[in-house]
Amino acid sequence: MAGSGSKVLVFSADHGGIDLKNKLVAHAGSLGHTVVDVTRTQGESVDYPDEVGAAVEYFLQRQADFLVLVCGSGVGVSIAANRHHKIRAVLADNPYTAALARAHNHANCLCLGQRLVGEDMACAVLDSFIANQPDLSERHKRRVHKLEEPCRT
Repeated sequence: MAGSGSKVLVFSADHGGIDLKNKLVAHAGSLGHTVVDVTRTQGESVDYPDEVGAAVEYFLQRQADFLVLVCGSGVGVSIAANRHHKIRAVLADNPYTAALARAHNHANCLCLGQRLVGEDMACAVLDSFIANQPDLSERHKRRVHKLEEPCRT
């Protein structure tokens, strides 16, 4: 993990989110965070579940602080990410949603949609996500623990 104040962020995107991901990588780096970009495409069409799977694997192996995923809408990467154990992904388009996801749901993965969120707002969302801490009160810990249990359907 990174030292005081700085965090380790793993980034990835599919072809629909590469430009916004590049902006977020530069923004996070300019704030002194350690940035790892595991994006495997330079713009050619790829399947977002494959990109997310590789990014999640890297994120969990390296015990990074946050995972940031971008696609066209953010929906595909958020669904794909939440299929993985130990990942709590949120699709956020504003700083308040990002803050609540960190505090109440202990989210560790931020998902954004390049077609839906402007660059300045996306940077503000990322800043809020990184700045907020999980609320460790009993009610939130109890709920997050339930999220980690297998589904009973």
